[in-house]
Amino acid sequence: MQRFGALALVVCVLIVVLGLSLGRHRKRLFAQKPQIKEFDPNSLLFSLPTICDEAPPTVQSAGHDNSDAFRMHEDDWRQIEFIAREALPQIDHEMADLEAFKTANRAPVGWKKVYVRTERRNGLSPSRLPYGLVDSIPHGATQTLTIGTPGQEMAVEGGFAARLGPTLFMYGRQSQGVLVDLGLNRSPNENESTQTQSLLALCKKFNLVIVDWCAGRVIGRP
Repeated sequence: MQRFGALALVVCVLIVVLGLSLGRHRKRLFAQKPQIKEFDPNSLLFSLPTICDEAPPTVQSAGHDNSDAFRMHEDDWRQIEFIAREALPQIDHEMADLEAFKTANRAPVGWKKVYVRTERRNGLSPSRLPYGLVDSIPHGATQTLTIGTPGQEMAVEGGFAARLGPTLFMYGRQSQGVLVDLGLNRSPNENESTQTQSLLALCKKFNLVIVDWCAGRVIGRP
């Protein structure tokens, strides 16, 4: 009987010790659990320093159903655009403002804010340039232009796009045979000298310049 009582006492001691050990272990696990921090929306960074405020009008047909369409992200609209040469003073003034904005808002991997361009809402319309001028530069087949986010593109009203080189496209929109907007999906470079010379010839013939807003440069300045 004494032996049974001693054995019961030992079992009780072991249970108490094991319970204390598990309690300490749970405390350590709780202490090591990462704490949830509040999200600061001001920490968000933007991939582009500037965008155009005026988006092109679209038609109701879903652009992503057209496999032959040229797809453009909405943030790329008029980032590299043709502008009448007579607007150079205004362009230089806005470019200076943009460069100051970029300096103030530059971050290691992006931009703290976005400069929204609101000038020249009518694009090239005041110049009354014919849509046919795009044929003065060699290009591939004309495609439908769509714009939006991936999978949510819509066809641009009066929009068009055409390949100028392996990775260089011209795009824009027209209304009743008059150009409203004309742009490039990226800046021409020295590796595509033929296309660059053709674009410069187009600018000279129709009194245009090419403005790359994100890069901060003007091509075709007299």
